[in-house]
Amino acid sequence: MPIKVGVVGYGTIGARIADAVMKQPDMELIGIAKTTPDYKAKTAVSRGIKIFIPENSIESWKKAGIKVDGVVEDLVREADVIVDATPKGVGKANSEIYKKEGRIAIFQGGEKKDLVEATVVAQVNYNEARGKRMIRVPSCNTTALSRISWFLEREYGVERIIATIARRAADPADKKEGIIDNIEFDPIKPPSHHGEDVRTVLKNLNIFTTAIKIPTTHAHLHLINAKLRKKASREEIIDALSEERRIMLVSSEDGITTTADVFELSRHLGRPMNNIYENVIWIESIHSDEEWVYLAQAVHQEAIVVPENIDAIRAVASTLDAESSMNTTDRTLGIVKGRI
Repeated sequence: MPIKVGVVGYGTIGARIADAVMKQPDMELIGIAKTTPDYKAKTAVSRGIKIFIPENSIESWKKAGIKVDGVVEDLVREADVIVDATPKGVGKANSEIYKKEGRIAIFQGGEKKDLVEATVVAQVNYNEARGKRMIRVPSCNTTALSRISWFLEREYGVERIIATIARRAADPADKKEGIIDNIEFDPIKPPSHHGEDVRTVLKNLNIFTTAIKIPTTHAHLHLINAKLRKKASREEIIDALSEERRIMLVSSEDGITTTADVFELSRHLGRPMNNIYENVIWIESIHSDEEWVYLAQAVHQEAIVVPENIDAIRAVASTLDAESSMNTTDRTLGIVKGRI
């Protein structure tokens, strides 16, 4: 029997997760929960997706002429697993509904770690989700940092990581942030919260992060400095990264020199919503003095956590092992491994 999945929240992340669930051979999207009767709701209906709404908003949906299939509680009762992709803080309030109905719930990185029993990045700690009722997939930055940190720790051992994060200021459709002509410390006093959040996945990692916000909408950029325990040449690292899951190596020699080029690449790959699920690492940025390694990676904040949510569903609701789950997820989403 397929895993019955309900997605609560149909915004930037939720819509992408719902789309990914529909591509899985062992999952069934039974519906989404949404608060606003807008074009996203209409397109969801046109795709045959069932919509569930808060009880206090029934009149507004009737006025908009959009058919709904019930209230949020109905969706929760019907699902095996709920993926909560609501804005920061809303998931905590929703958790009471999930507890009341005895449902497994997966939250996003905007929710605090104290809400859940485990924070999971599939490549690192898939099995920590086993037997849990409430887990969390961390933020886009934490996911990307966890992937590359796990690779370095597993292959060479890590003595210390220092990462600088240039954060996009807003998502492309985020109107409320306004027009931005500024660079902002995030926060002005280091470290940023990202390193601490990575340690919810890699418990003993020695990592220090700083961050700034920059006036762009399409991606974050990470500058990674890692001191290794085992010496490794630049060529050895490139060869190993070429075999690493959910890593995409790109090169300026192919005309990819900016994050804009990366998004153009996603279009040519035929990705829905221009999704980039991988850590995108420039080959030219990789440098090693056999003790310290340096590299730069781009992170698509709208999509990188999508495969992690799909694997998290299997981790909490099936007996499938991590490797088999990730193989299925990567195949169905067309995820790249190695150099383009």
